[in-house]
Amino acid sequence: MHLREIVCQEKAVGALEQAYAAGKIAHAYLFAGDDGVGKRTTAAALAKMLLCENRQTCKSPEFVDSCGKCHSCQTFEAGGHPDFRMITKELVKFTREGKNKTTPVQMPIDVIREFLIERIANKPSMGSYVVFVLDEAEKVNNASQNAMLKVLEEPPGHCVIILLCSRPDLMLPTTLSRCQVVRFGPVSEDEIVKRLVQDGLAKTEAVFWARFSQGSLGQAIAWSSLRFKEGSIYGFKKELVERVCSFGLADVVDMAEWMGQTARKISGEWVDREQNVSTTDINRRAQKGLIKMTSLVYSDVMRLGLAIGELVNDDQKSLILRLADKLDPEAAAVKVEFCATMDKWVDSSVNEKLIFEQLLFNLSKSDILLSSTA
Repeated sequence: MHLREIVCQEKAVGALEQAYAAGKIAHAYLFAGDDGVGKRTTAAALAKMLLCENRQTCKSPEFVDSCGKCHSCQTFEAGGHPDFRMITKELVKFTREGKNKTTPVQMPIDVIREFLIERIANKPSMGSYVVFVLDEAEKVNNASQNAMLKVLEEPPGHCVIILLCSRPDLMLPTTLSRCQVVRFGPVSEDEIVKRLVQDGLAKTEAVFWARFSQGSLGQAIAWSSLRFKEGSIYGFKKELVERVCSFGLADVVDMAEWMGQTARKISGEWVDREQNVSTTDINRRAQKGLIKMTSLVYSDVMRLGLAIGELVNDDQKSLILRLADKLDPEAAAVKVEFCATMDKWVDSSVNEKLIFEQLLFNLSKSDILLSSTA
């Protein structure tokens, strides 16, 4: 992809273009924004432009992009450019002590040391730059961030380091101070719907995933593309909304079991697609997604009661209307808070069965207190 093809990130791309035009490309960037909004795509497009042998001026003298035709661009697009280094925690198995290791939740210090710190002095093989992109920088612990400080502060002149980060608040001030922060906003709903419809989704379904993803094109694509023997993830979503709108205390155990089975099906599909990704990350992603779908039902009830905004589950509006007859906005807000608490339990690695049972107990009977089981 070219820089000019990045959608809905004009401010971020414009800042990078202005820096290049002024001869002030920073030695270290931190791309900050939610997952799936284009940080990784922009980092790759910027690297492709910097490595290009025949950069092209586009639209105006200030906008320079890769040509897409030179040897460097073709090598980059083939995924084998020696001067582009994507650093992920999945590289742990290629470290000196990493044989047979599974991918962890946090970024291993060995990956930082062996794939960034020890290689930072290597000169370019093909051009004038070497570009390092560190994925999920928010998962680099404090010790590893401290180990990176010197290379962030004084890298060789030919190096550009880009940290991709969805949680800048987890980065040390000393790390942030050594990077130029470029912020990425959400992708517009219209753009996400357009892309999903191009991929073959009906517009009604595309609108749901666009609103579910809250501006994350990557998340919308990842979720909407899930397929199972029993049907699509959209079918599971519709069943979840039906269950949430009608279940009672007596249904909690059975519904929790159904949610657990659904989460495992989702995880299994993603494991097949992303075999090198941490299974813990994938399991959490599936659990959080189902909790979010549940939370959005009650958020829709709040929207109806307060007459603000559009429904996420507009495709099942009749069910939301029926639930809104039973719950006022304040009661719905309490249930949204329960969902947020369970989301934190997922991050704390609480047992999946306990998470879904506790979630549904709290939603079915609001006088059951979280503190009694926490």
